[in-house]
Amino acid sequence: MKRLGLLILIIIQGLYLNGQSLTVTGSNSVLTSDPCLQTHSSLTVKNVSNKEHDILCEKNVISQPSGMDNFFCWGGNCYGPSTIISSSHLTLASGQADAVSFGGYFDAYCDLGQATIEYCFYPDGDSTDNTCVYITYHGAATSISETSPIAISEFYPNPANDFVKFNYYFNDNASLIIMDILGNKVKQVTLQEKGKKNIDISDLSKGLYFGNLISNNEVLEIKKLIIK
Repeated sequence: MKRLGLLILIIIQGLYLNGQSLTVTGSNSVLTSDPCLQTHSSLTVKNVSNKEHDILCEKNVISQPSGMDNFFCWGGNCYGPSTIISSSHLTLASGQADAVSFGGYFDAYCDLGQATIEYCFYPDGDSTDNTCVYITYHGAATSISETSPIAISEFYPNPANDFVKFNYYFNDNASLIIMDILGNKVKQVTLQEKGKKNIDISDLSKGLYFGNLISNNEVLEIKKLIIK
């Protein structure tokens, strides 16, 4: 029985390790002294699996002030601000690294502020085997802050039916509390540092709700959610 348990543990560990096909490295902050200039980030993507993969790139906007834009390039094409997943892929052989195909771009249009964008890379057809990084674009920063930005994305899809997703990024534990328009708490989700969450909302009635990101008894952000 002990041998069977050990064998199962080894298999699970092997599946976990094999599931991580890529590594992504590069700076997670982009600075500029002039917010009127477009800023640019670069990343190195490496295939650490034992087989060739066609790699896609997915973008998730964690936070971005209104009036600013971002776009990215991957697999030989560049995509506008509204594009989330690249339509073309980059083929990487086992052990191959690429440091030139990705480009992340941010335009503050002379305004002050910063944006945090998540970029995820994964083999075509398997979005669960993803490796993600966060890059903060500083519209007019002169130094890098040692503190991670605190941010939560918009809910998607929104309006939603059965489930809703969101991305979050901060350097402390927090909770997302969903309230109805009367201020009643209908759901609470515990969050840790950064990641993605799926919430089952099939038990909630149609209507307008508000997601409150709370840390240390302080409301950090509020996002609107419509259930149809």
